[in-house]
Amino acid sequence: MRDEFVNAFVEEVKELLIQLEDSIILLEKEPTNPDIINSIFRVMHTLKGTAGMVGFRNIQDLTHEFESLYSELREGKRTADSEIIDLTLQAKDMIQNMLSTSGEDINTDFLGIIKEKIGSYDQIEANPSSDDGDGESHIYIIVFSPDKGIFERGIDPDKTLADIKSQGDTFIVPVSGKKSWEKQKTEKICQTVWEIYLRTNLKITDIESSFLFYDRDEFSMFKVSEIKPGDSTLSNLLSRIHRNKIDPEVHINDCIAKIPFERARTDAVILRKPLTPKQVLSEIHNDTDAGINVSSQKLDELMNLVSELVTFTANMQVQVSRLNDSKLNNAFENIEKLTKKFRNNALDLRLVPVETLLSRFKRQIRDLSRELGKKVNLLIEGQDIEIDKTILRSIESPLQHIIRNSIDHGIEPESERISKGKEPEGLLKITAFYSGASVILQIQDDGSGINLDRVKECAIKRGYIQADQVVSKEDLLGFIMEPGFTTSENVSMVSGRGVGMDVVRKELNGVGGSLEIFTEKDLGTSIIMKLPMTLTIIDTLLVNVGETQVLIPVMDVEYCFMENTNKLFRKDNKYIEYKNCPIPLVSLRHQFRYERFMKDEVMVIVINKFERRYAITVDEILGEHQAVIKPLGELFVNQFLFSGGSIMADGKMAFILDTNFLFNHITKI
Repeated sequence: MRDEFVNAFVEEVKELLIQLEDSIILLEKEPTNPDIINSIFRVMHTLKGTAGMVGFRNIQDLTHEFESLYSELREGKRTADSEIIDLTLQAKDMIQNMLSTSGEDINTDFLGIIKEKIGSYDQIEANPSSDDGDGESHIYIIVFSPDKGIFERGIDPDKTLADIKSQGDTFIVPVSGKKSWEKQKTEKICQTVWEIYLRTNLKITDIESSFLFYDRDEFSMFKVSEIKPGDSTLSNLLSRIHRNKIDPEVHINDCIAKIPFERARTDAVILRKPLTPKQVLSEIHNDTDAGINVSSQKLDELMNLVSELVTFTANMQVQVSRLNDSKLNNAFENIEKLTKKFRNNALDLRLVPVETLLSRFKRQIRDLSRELGKKVNLLIEGQDIEIDKTILRSIESPLQHIIRNSIDHGIEPESERISKGKEPEGLLKITAFYSGASVILQIQDDGSGINLDRVKECAIKRGYIQADQVVSKEDLLGFIMEPGFTTSENVSMVSGRGVGMDVVRKELNGVGGSLEIFTEKDLGTSIIMKLPMTLTIIDTLLVNVGETQVLIPVMDVEYCFMENTNKLFRKDNKYIEYKNCPIPLVSLRHQFRYERFMKDEVMVIVINKFERRYAITVDEILGEHQAVIKPLGELFVNQFLFSGGSIMADGKMAFILDTNFLFNHITKI
């Protein structure tokens, strides 16, 4: 049971650390933003509580120190300078490492630096009236006015009130609207304001932690001993709440007199009840949208079951069509519609926003640009675009390589940019958007661009081209993606423009994607990654080629038509005219080594793969088919024309055509 809870804790912390890193990067740009500071404080507070529950004591100690540090930032006692930013990022990395070592791996010197940085509250502000938690009890007046939509945020004010009550002796005055509090809870609309009179020996920061998940305008806190004569802030607030039906001064004195003496005079400092593991995890989610975490393994299992259902439905369709029963046909149509909806919903479960990947690069870009002495501004657009999590995971390494190349070899040093009349700060822009059934990721920099003359020199040295050969810009950029190709004279610890780009292209092709490069001297480079939204189940066009059934992804099919066989293949023609332009033509019969097609007419299918068009010929088109993609076995390890297979309704195997590989293959012939 403990192992299950620890695993749940680790998963929660990983999510919190991603949120923490994003907030730290934002704080570096806006060091006085109270919302960002409060967000970091909240994460540290949550980490401290949950780490203690599962026995990660070092994580608890570390986050406690940072909670204190960011408490000072919240109170304006210090500002978020570069040292604090760096220390917080180091702490985030340290916590991440400690997750794999049960929280045992901690740098004691680092903790010492943190404690020295923070200092004690007595040294920072030796004010006798300040609440330094010296054991004396103080009276606080809290006006608690949650937003009317508080329930929609997953927050229960009753729990907050219970938490406040556990901190000392309280007298609470609820000021309700026309409806009772119970009625408000039923209708999920909060119209109640609470006056809370609290006597406690806790620090004000400890009391405020009860309101971590509330906005600052939803509660006001006043320490009675620090209310200055003539300060009417509290009086005006109470008058407004009670609609001028009370004398504020008399009302305050009466309420203070009603605070019971039960706990305030005890020496107990820890007044909160310990939370159970479920309550801890519940608190983590209180400030987020309602949702649950599901393991990838369970999603994969669900997709396997959906795949089996799709295959069974296709098999059932064959059997139903043979019976020729109208009622049975109508019933099956409903089953088919439900299966398709179920399939689409299951696929949607696997889709995740690209932000989950792109946000990880913010820290890397910050650190790398500082290491190289460059100023780089990261701009991300389209973060809510969704894609299959398997595909997103597979492009992490290619995307990382491209980004490192852009910063290392694309964006110039500050002095060079100024001499070119550019802004001192380089721009790295990552844009995500939909294009049909595909997702486009575009990585742009405004750097010096790729040196095509240097690329040509390297291509000549490697024997790709002759010295006097005329080569197009597209072909030169294509050399960059050849194995082992590099234009760098010196080995860099970071990257070399072109080094590893063959691996990038290979990994993208492995998930049905493609890579295109555009560059202009001194204007920058744009790299476009085109990716399918999902890999599990796809809509295809089922065709016959000889004795082989072939599946072509519908998203790659632009046009189908019938053509005379003799006209099409006279003089071994390798091109066909389409929309007044010649496009490559390939016979799948020839590729599969079947005899030449002997019928008078042949089916022609125009493939549009990332705006690159070519035509293929097949014997006949059988119709559309929902293909459940299965990997091919070892027998097909050297067969590159197919990207996978799918079991048909009759139990036979159909092969999924790799339209991207086929285009690259025929253009090299």
